[in-house]
Order: sequence, then C-alpha cells, then structure tokens
Amino acid sequence: MLEKIQKSLNSIPEIKAWNIRHEKINGSQQYDLEKSTEAFRQVSSEQYTVDVLCDSLDGEGKPSSGVGAVSILPGGEINQALRQAVLTAQLVHNEPYDFPEPASLPNVELADQEYIKDPAGSIKKILVSLKEQTVSYPHVRLTAAECFGQEKTTHLVSSKGIDAHQNATEIYLQWVYLAGEGEDEVETFAEIYQRRIADLNLEEEAARRAQYTSDLLLAEGSPSQTGPVFVQGGSLATMVAGEVLSGSLIQTLSSGAMKYSGETPWEIGKSIFRSDVKGDSFNLWANRQLPYGMQSNTFDAEGIPAQRIRLILDNKLEAFIADQRFASYLDIPATGEFGNIELSAGKTPTKELTKDPHIEIAEFSWFNPNPITGDFACEIRLGYVVDGEDRKPFKGGLLLGNLLDALADITWSSETGFYSNYLGPSAARFNHLQIAG
Repeated sequence: MLEKIQKSLNSIPEIKAWNIRHEKINGSQQYDLEKSTEAFRQVSSEQYTVDVLCDSLDGEGKPSSGVGAVSILPGGEINQALRQAVLTAQLVHNEPYDFPEPASLPNVELADQEYIKDPAGSIKKILVSLKEQTVSYPHVRLTAAECFGQEKTTHLVSSKGIDAHQNATEIYLQWVYLAGEGEDEVETFAEIYQRRIADLNLEEEAARRAQYTSDLLLAEGSPSQTGPVFVQGGSLATMVAGEVLSGSLIQTLSSGAMKYSGETPWEIGKSIFRSDVKGDSFNLWANRQLPYGMQSNTFDAEGIPAQRIRLILDNKLEAFIADQRFASYLDIPATGEFGNIELSAGKTPTKELTKDPHIEIAEFSWFNPNPITGDFACEIRLGYVVDGEDRKPFKGGLLLGNLLDALADITWSSETGFYSNYLGPSAARFNHLQIAG
C-alpha cells in the first residue's frame, strides 16, 4: 500500500513535497486486582500518516506554503484522502519553506529485546514482581495494578529521498497502594513510563511508594515557611523536564517557533535567568540520542536525525530547537524535536544537601508551572519537615515560586539518575522557596 500512496502523491502536481510515516503497533495489556488478573488483551494497529506541502498565494498575492495531514488505514481510500490533505494545505498560508533533505541517521537504542522476545510473558512478570515486592510491606495493600507494553515500528519515506526505519518499545506501569482502615484510610497512586523493563526499578519504586503510603497516615497539615527545599528522583525530573507526555518550560522557551513569534525572551549567548545566579551553574542538553529515553528516536516525524544539542552552557543559551520550517525562517540548523533533558552532575553529595534543616517535597499533586513565565503554585501531595534527627511528614499546602528563579539558586547533587525523559542529578536543594500552608 505504501507504493500506491507514493504513486498517487507523485501524480498530484499541486504537491511540492510529501512524507509518509507507516506505523505498526503491537501491544500487550494486563489489568490485575489485589489477588487476581481481571483482564488481559493484545492490541494492534497500523496506519499511514501523510504530510503534503503545497505552495499557493495568500490573500495579498504573496507566495506561501502550507501543510495538510491525513491518516489512511490499510485498504483505505487513498486518492480522496490525499485530495483532502491538499485542500487543507492550500488553505494554510505560511512563509515559504521546504521539507528536510536526507541525512545520516545515528544508532539510538530504543527497543528492549527482553520485552520483544515475549511481550505477554514480560507484562505478566512485571506484575508478579510488583506483587512479590509488596509482600515485604505488610502495612500497605496493593488494590489494583495495570501494565501496558508495546512495540512500535516506523518506516518513513519522503519525496526528498528519506527512507528510514526505527523500532521502539514502551512500558507503562501503574498501581494503587492503600494503608489504614475506615476514615483513616489513605491511598497513593504510582505510574512509571520507560522503554526498557530494567529501568522500571521495581524494588526501589515499590519500597518508596510503600513508605510514602504509610507516612501519609501520620501526615499533618503543611507548614508555612520560606527557605531551602529538597527534591529528588522523579519529582525533581518532573520539575525540570516536565511530564513524560507533555513539554517543559525549558522546551517551550527554547523553541524556534517561540523565537520566531517573539514569545520567548531568551537570546543566544545570554543568560536564561532573570536575575543573578546564586547557585550552581546550569548546563543542559536537549538529547534525542539518550539510550532508552522516552523522548528519544532515530528520526522525528519530519525525518530529521536525532541529535544531542548543547542547549545551555554556564547559564547561557547556546541554541534554539527548531523543526525544518522555523529553522529556515530563522536561518539556523534544523534540530528536529526537543527530546529528553540531560543535565550535568553537581559537585555536592546528596548527604550534604540534607544535613541542614529543610523541607523535602516527596510528591506533587501536579507540578504545572506557567509555560511562558515559569510561575507556579503547586499542591504538595506529600512532604517532610526535616530538622536534625526528626523527619515529620505533612500533606497539602502549596509550593510557590518561579521555576527559572528557583533554578538560578539551586545546589545539584553529584549523584545522577535516569527518569524516563531526564538524565541528570538525582537530587537538588532549592535554596529559597516558599511553602504556603
């Protein structure tokens, strides 16, 4: 069918350029209750996504370019779908540009061979392992868990001559722990995205979640104070890199599209921060070549090869992240999609970061700063007041501040960790943040 789509595309004179992504997904899904499997299913899908680029004249008679996209299922009607895509493209009037040319592709590790050998068995093993780990924590109850795994193959061809393949896996695990009884019952929800089973770190994650659940039983109301705040693990990764399925503040402000529209204040060679840096220097890469990173790939939707871009060096912006369109407008190299965030390690051991009194944030209900300004007021699901030998849990309250200001006054750990879309220090002390009880 791929050849039929190509033939039809080449027969339409209005099309300036095109690309086709042929995607196949095979997945296994298992849903478990406390002591039994509720459901198991295997799912598969296949589709062709076609992007067409057409030139036309805008309302003022000036040359313009527009893209129309359409998805076609195997055996679906081709010509009608492509005509609809062409019509859409001709209604869009952007400054003229073209699709990317072929380029050498890197070898990026994206697929877990352990999962591919036995998808259904791998999913079952993960859930069995979770239950076995939970037995070690009799104070919590595993009430429900589900695990999804999938293998996705992508074949991209374009009128420019790109012909590329990639194969990737994804593992998603979530579960619920309960502790206590009646009115004192508390619940915690855990979810992990990874490409590789080994990166789920089930033993460590089960222990951490079990501890959080039991601590919630003892948690008091949030304090109100301003001072050092310690964050580690997945919560720190979320603050810096955003949720796996959404972007981050850094991704937004380093976007070529935002630069072109004038919506980002960032400038090449200038500090990304609004004030003087009081903490550790900030060094960051936008990395699509990170092995098994959730935002890694061999090539992106346009066919632009994966790159590791040095984005920020000693607090100063080094590059913008741009697709082919905005790269041509800004006259900069096309980087393709943003990818994962990689940070250089700090110089301070985690033990040193926590020796003085501080607030520790274990989990947020949702960390969602303003995507342009970085201002945030995020609810705390679980935290700790740490003073000498005491470590008292609390829940509720808000963490208030501005993410850019917070990153300008931070001490990073020398230890590092990998969390789905983030590789960097596994802990950090924000030296001056506000907690509102």
